[in-house]
Amino acid sequence: MAGPKPFNDTLVQLRFGELHDELTEAMNEMVKKVDASQKSGKIVLTLAFKAGKGGQLEIADDLKITLPKIEKATSILFATPEGNLQRQDPRQKTFEGIRSVEQEMEQRKTGTNDAAPAPLAVRGA
Repeated sequence: MAGPKPFNDTLVQLRFGELHDELTEAMNEMVKKVDASQKSGKIVLTLAFKAGKGGQLEIADDLKITLPKIEKATSILFATPEGNLQRQDPRQKTFEGIRSVEQEMEQRKTGTNDAAPAPLAVRGA
C-alpha cells in the first residue's frame, strides 16, 4: 500500500497549474518587498473541499497576499508669500558676487570671465 501523495504533487495540478504559478509569483514578489522594506508580509492559501455526486472532489482556492508597504521619501518645500511652494527658502538672503565652486570650475573650463556670478544663498543670514 502506497502512502499519502505529497502535497506539492497535488498543488501543481490545481487549476491546471495556474495556482502554482500564482504562488510562485507571489513568493518572488514577497521576497523582494520584505528584503527592500525589512518589514513582514504574509501569503495565505485556503483550500475549500466540496464532495461531488460522482465521487469527485471540487477544490476551490483562495490566495491572499499581504505585501509590506515600502516607505516613500518625503519632500521639503517652502511656502512663498503668494501661497506657492518652492525648494529654496524665500527668506534666505543672498550675497552678490560670490560664485559656487561649480561656477568657478565651469568658468575655468570655458576660459570666459565675462559672465556675472550668480548669487550664492547663505543660511541664517
